[in-house]
Amino acid sequence: MNLNGKKQVKFDSYHNLLITMNINPLDLAFGDIDHELNVTRNMLSRIPDDCFDWKPHEKSWTMGELASHIVDLLWWQVTTLIDDGIDMSESWPKTEARSQVALMTAFDQKEETLRAVLRSTTLETLAESWTLRYGNQVFFTEPKYVVLRRFGISHLIHHRAQLSIYLRMNSIPLPPSYGPSADES
Repeated sequence: MNLNGKKQVKFDSYHNLLITMNINPLDLAFGDIDHELNVTRNMLSRIPDDCFDWKPHEKSWTMGELASHIVDLLWWQVTTLIDDGIDMSESWPKTEARSQVALMTAFDQKEETLRAVLRSTTLETLAESWTLRYGNQVFFTEPKYVVLRRFGISHLIHHRAQLSIYLRMNSIPLPPSYGPSADES
């Protein structure tokens, strides 16, 4: 039973139902990724070079750090799909863009890699376990489809929303996200 008191259906049952209905389960689960990547690209492309060091508060990231983290979330999604986890005690590649050109170049490269990995992803891959740890301390182990949605796509959307506030605070027009922005209508 789940929290709503409903009987949980096994992953294989959903898979079989979707196949019968001629629906690609990957499209159903992650069909919004094209839209989210396009919105993210448009948002990142609005950051002017002179705002990379700006931050709204002393405890906040700079706009460049936030934007670089957003780009790195594409790497996180790739890693989710091809590895069995991340050990946060080990170093991983981090984007440190200091200009619009560097930021968009990094985004383009990581997006291309992500799209290639997504094209080869199977339902079996998504059902595999993935673990976030720091050395011997395990934070969680979840199926890859949960990690991809929660810590890849939803995490990206969360930080992109933060970036929209940074842009707004600098009077930079916002692109549309899920419809026209006040600046685009």
